[in-house]
Amino acid sequence: MNIIFCNINWMKYYNGASAKDRPKHAGVLVKDPSDVFEQNNFRDFNGKCYGYVRSGGDILLDRHFRGVPQGAKSMKDLTIVWCAAISEEESRIVGWYRDATAYKEMISLPLYEDEYIDFSFMADAENCVLVPEEERTFVIKTSKSSARRKGAIRSNIWYAKSEYAQREFIPRVTEYIEDYRGASDMMRIKDLKDQLPEEEITGYEEALLKARELYEEENFRKAVLYYNAAREIEDTYDASYELANAYFKLNGYDEALELAEKMIVDHGEKVELVELAFMASDMVLDMEKAPRYYRRLQELEGQPLTDEEYYEYYNELQSLNRSYKQYI
Repeated sequence: MNIIFCNINWMKYYNGASAKDRPKHAGVLVKDPSDVFEQNNFRDFNGKCYGYVRSGGDILLDRHFRGVPQGAKSMKDLTIVWCAAISEEESRIVGWYRDATAYKEMISLPLYEDEYIDFSFMADAENCVLVPEEERTFVIKTSKSSARRKGAIRSNIWYAKSEYAQREFIPRVTEYIEDYRGASDMMRIKDLKDQLPEEEITGYEEALLKARELYEEENFRKAVLYYNAAREIEDTYDASYELANAYFKLNGYDEALELAEKMIVDHGEKVELVELAFMASDMVLDMEKAPRYYRRLQELEGQPLTDEEYYEYYNELQSLNRSYKQYI
């Protein structure tokens, strides 16, 4: 098992900083959470997780792993172990990516006009585990409390190449990960499909009203559960359309697109459905669907595209596809 250890700030969910989940370093709150880019390390972005660590430069994969070509820009099949300090003397394993890809140079993946995800590691969300906060019991001593021969973490990226690490520490970590049967606090979008609220729902209107309240509060994960409950009682246009929008807000673009396309078949080409299908397919750089839905949306809104306008969008999408599709 090829392993990279990464030191990041402590958070409960790593699904965006909030008043209830502020980043900490060695038990002290970070003053400016907006500067903590690892805050989204365990957010499911349409089936992927993107991991950030403050590296201070390129990750020289060929220097640390055998068989990696000189100057290699990426390396697959890695295990990325995420660690965070609870004090100046001690860190804990907070989670890991299995079958991950590491990149020599940091990638900046555009999301919206002025929003990017910066990352050095990528893995399928189904291969990522976030240990619940109260169960983070695997201790790693830091350099202040451990002799150098023990291979304690000294930098934000650590390859554990010391004799002690290879002989004792890495086998312990490997055993811990492979034997782990506990829960994961990471919210996976695909797991929401059949989930329902824990509380008993007495009717469609109750479920839909609660879903809308949660949506307005930007609690999109719980909103999905109540939309699921509403649709189980009565699969209406409103419940399905609003569910698709909740998935979109959760970065579940495949789920949003699937629902929108089904509704187009069932209800016709309503502007809001075609618009949602366009936005979802555009987010995943779908070269077949996004241009088609974009053109149809403009027609439905009474502003049909000229060939020049269409190909301007198509060429821009194609350029983004060439640069970023491999990361989506």
